Amino acid sequence: MSSRAALWLRGLWSRSERSVARFPRLPMAMKAATAAALAWLVVLPIGGVADDYPYYAPFGAVIAVSATVARSWRVSVLSIAGIVVGAALAFGGARLPIAPVLELALVVGGGVVLAGWARLGPGGEWVPLAGVFVLIIGGTDRVGFVMAYVGLTALGALIGIGLNVLWPPLPLIAADGALDRLRETLAQQLDALAGGVSQGDARTGATWQQLRDAVGPRTDDMRARALEASEARWANWRARRWQGESDRQFRSAQAMARLALLVEDLTMLVVDSEREDRETAQLRPALRPPAADALRSTASLVRDRSDTAAAGRIAAAEEAVQRLASAIIDVQTESEAADSFVAGAIVSSLRRIIACCRPDAA
Repeated sequence: MSSRAALWLRGLWSRSERSVARFPRLPMAMKAATAAALAWLVVLPIGGVADDYPYYAPFGAVIAVSATVARSWRVSVLSIAGIVVGAALAFGGARLPIAPVLELALVVGGGVVLAGWARLGPGGEWVPLAGVFVLIIGGTDRVGFVMAYVGLTALGALIGIGLNVLWPPLPLIAADGALDRLRETLAQQLDALAGGVSQGDARTGATWQQLRDAVGPRTDDMRARALEASEARWANWRARRWQGESDRQFRSAQAMARLALLVEDLTMLVVDSEREDRETAQLRPALRPPAADALRSTASLVRDRSDTAAAGRIAAAEEAVQRLASAIIDVQTESEAADSFVAGAIVSSLRRIIACCRPDAA
């Protein structure tokens, strides 16, 4: 292979990784589309009842394709169980001597109640839908409809599960993307705090709210992606090769979750102390420049994921925090001493954040 072709392939792979990191559901969407098409091709030659309801096979395939093999099995089994429960509810409602509209209301209401059954898990959402399908679409041949509904859905689910087993997902790239997005959000939050405290006076609560990033959703997304990557090891012949990377990613996710909590606590501390509705701002003019500098240096450390630059970033952040600590000591001999408690809390929080960013903390 020529060097030009090798460079082209590496560039293509890099672009693919970036696409997966930005759109983590893209691989699952492609697999779901393939599974649905295969299920459709498989069910067409069967004939009989499959000719009347062939669309339930791709329906089952889409249900089965999930982020991990383990989840594919679980979701498929519980979804089919939910369909069976909904069908049984429809059969029971149809046997009652009441008007059709009351049958429908009874099946839907009962289905919504049964959807909350813990043992059905995510399959519970299919209970009211299956009940309505059986009651209305089934018509006079409800037994045949239920056999087609359950049977073809199960067939499609087996095809989806089989595709997941043959090429099991290993969502490490998606999890890395979630980690990077959270890292950048936390760094932006620290930069925003630095910009806020560097002002000459306190800001309104509304202004501070605008400076707060949505750390919570990013943290939830990161945890979900890390859990998927860990869960993907089950029945995954690709997992052994990436065992070390998966372990590193799990440790990084734990460290980032702790870091997000520390940044959120620091944000609440600064926002609460620097609102203009307080009688006086807690950070006096002499403490604002070193506080802003310490926040920006820590933001640079959080943003940089390179191990080679970690030592330099850590040293720079520690020096900036120490300058803030020294400034606090300087003002303790002045009239501003009573107002240095918040600055001391900021120092403590930043030191904990720096400790969390050390390579051996992940």
